[in-house]
Amino acid sequence: MATYLRSSWAPGQNRSAAEAFAPEQTTRASSPVARPRDRTRVAGMRIAALVALVLALSACSQSTGGHPQAAQDQPPATTATAAPSSTPASRESQLKERIAWVRAGSAVDVGQYHSVTTDGRPVTALTGDIAFTSPTGKISCSTGTAYGIDGLNCVVKLKNPVAKPGEGFGNWDGGYVNYTGTALTVGQFRGDPGLFVNGNGQTLPYDSTVTFERYTCRIATNGLTCVNPSDGSGVQMSDDGILALGCLREVAADQRETAVGQAFHC
Repeated sequence: MATYLRSSWAPGQNRSAAEAFAPEQTTRASSPVARPRDRTRVAGMRIAALVALVLALSACSQSTGGHPQAAQDQPPATTATAAPSSTPASRESQLKERIAWVRAGSAVDVGQYHSVTTDGRPVTALTGDIAFTSPTGKISCSTGTAYGIDGLNCVVKLKNPVAKPGEGFGNWDGGYVNYTGTALTVGQFRGDPGLFVNGNGQTLPYDSTVTFERYTCRIATNGLTCVNPSDGSGVQMSDDGILALGCLREVAADQRETAVGQAFHC
């Protein structure tokens, strides 16, 4: 507590010089009312301290350890899964994993898939070809070597069929897929039912793998995956869409066949 010096001499009083200037010790606590000057000084000190505190807090809010802080009204950052790389090396490794997964399914005897049938008609045997259907009936596939048609042909009931590229001969089927290993097309103008004129093949149970020629296919609840290891390609089919795998790359619209909606080549 600060100590102040106050003279007790008042005008009109006869006191000696020593008495007049003899200090009388008082404290702020002994004075019931603070002087105006004292109140002003205290208020000024309080304001100065408050300003210093505000400046210190402002400096802390702008930087912590040299790193800017995010504004409090912004939502917290979320971690997003990185999209797969499209580099050849990564696509090759992804295809190897897919091939291993396809081969790990329960192998079935391909002999039971050499026929097709449809309601109200007798079973039709296939000569050198195979046909099978997914458990849901949304995917039906067949080979067509007897007709000189290369690869695996499938009709997929897509939720969003591929739009036809323009006018063409026959009926447009936006879910018709032809996969030959080095090429893949989606959507096609067709003049007749083609390979499926006599119906569809037997059901391929979930988690089953069937191998024929250079192809191996495995059916799962999320669709059908077929691979051709010798050509380094594959395709995944489901009602959600068609996904080209491995070396297959989409062909520009002005470079593909006019009778198909999408085309992919190795």
